[in-house]
Amino acid sequence: MLTGPWIKAPSCTICIICDNTRRNFPTGALLGASSFSGHGFRSGCHQISFSKGATYTIWVSFVPRVVIREIDEDPKDTILHIFEEFENVGNKLSKSERVFIKINAVDFRKGCYTSPEILDAAIRAIREHGVRRIYVMDNSTQGNFTRLVFHATGIIDVVKKNGAKPLYLDEEKSIKVSIGGNGYEVDFPRVLYEALIKNREGNFYLNLPKLKTHTMTTVTLGMKNQMGLLYHDDRRIHHNAMELHKLIVDIYEFVRPDFTIIDGKVAIVNGHYPLEARLDKYIIPMNILIGGDDTVAVDAVGARVLGYTMEEVEHLKIAHERGLGCADLEKIEVVGDLSRFREKYPHMFIGTFPSDVKIVEGKEQACIEGCKGNTLMVLEMLHVDYGGHGPFSIVFGKGIDRGDLEDLPTPIMVVGPCAVDEVGAYLQEKYGRKNVVLIRFCNDLAAVTDTLLKFMGIKATRVVPMSPLKVIFLWILSKLHGSRAHIPSIF
Repeated sequence: MLTGPWIKAPSCTICIICDNTRRNFPTGALLGASSFSGHGFRSGCHQISFSKGATYTIWVSFVPRVVIREIDEDPKDTILHIFEEFENVGNKLSKSERVFIKINAVDFRKGCYTSPEILDAAIRAIREHGVRRIYVMDNSTQGNFTRLVFHATGIIDVVKKNGAKPLYLDEEKSIKVSIGGNGYEVDFPRVLYEALIKNREGNFYLNLPKLKTHTMTTVTLGMKNQMGLLYHDDRRIHHNAMELHKLIVDIYEFVRPDFTIIDGKVAIVNGHYPLEARLDKYIIPMNILIGGDDTVAVDAVGARVLGYTMEEVEHLKIAHERGLGCADLEKIEVVGDLSRFREKYPHMFIGTFPSDVKIVEGKEQACIEGCKGNTLMVLEMLHVDYGGHGPFSIVFGKGIDRGDLEDLPTPIMVVGPCAVDEVGAYLQEKYGRKNVVLIRFCNDLAAVTDTLLKFMGIKATRVVPMSPLKVIFLWILSKLHGSRAHIPSIF
């Protein structure tokens, strides 16, 4: 019989096997041993020493808990109810001097971002635990700058109303860090390194992503939301089939949220960038929140709501195999009804492209995670929502048939290192340097957007839902504060 003082621990079901005897312990309780506490403790075989001197070798298996709950009339109540299912959360919050909320503010397009209503509820719920200093943060996608997205979406109004502070990560000073086992050297916001890596005590990190499918990663939930912790320079390099999924997991291994709540007020399907002219095909009312302290498990439940398994979401599978969390639904305690979600929602863009644009794709490879995915997504968006059209040509991928390069409509955009290295010089010689734009990175979304806007004759300020003068004013402010965002030309 195991004895020892009980202590509070991460909220989950604990299975302990000792001397061939299996016991399940209730949520929030663990045997008194220091190795059980601490961020990132994993299932496995452990030697446990108790206060009376006895030492046991035991097998510990954590069964993570994830709550899926209908949104109440006041979403703050929903969030508080979710927190209550995890005995350690209230205690952590009450002892925290600062809370950092990582929202999804990838873009200002309708449905792309964390709902201001849910963000408002989260801030109010945190305030009830006595936290005074709350920061709301993101680094928006390439082609945008965060200050603009916060203002265009109304997020800044929620932040100010609740006495929180915006943290525009593209404007923050950085520190070079090495993440994961792949040797990635990336820039990381210094303020977050100090608060969440170097001195985590007294700082609480809440991840507040949106319930969305994603063209490149099948779903974009808690783990993928952390791509917004990187600067644009690094995002455009590793955004390909060989690296993106591992990079997402490496970031998660480097810094993990204390808690993740997926905003499922509505789900976004058919990819991650809704066409505003066809919102009915993208927005699915759900009215749920999904929360837990194992982000991998939360994402697994969120993926299941959208119709996907761990095997269909590469970064979830990698994280599960690395032991960074549990993505196996059979080993997750789900509080709430998951069985009612039976539909599998499409994660690829619809594919409505202008008929006068010639697209040449490499026959060996064209990464949906890189040169292909974002290029076609922006092309479709500018065509459907803003009437953009050709004639012009787009070339991407590896293994390009030279016969497909005859009589191309000009101008020509060549996207990605594979295509640039393979046919870039050839096309410039054949059609003239001024008629061929070479974009050398796998996922240089800002450069792709800038080029397509020019090819189509669309001004960048036209796609932003605010006056051009305010856009320029915010851009100047962001540059004065050190923004390193990559954006299309606005002049």
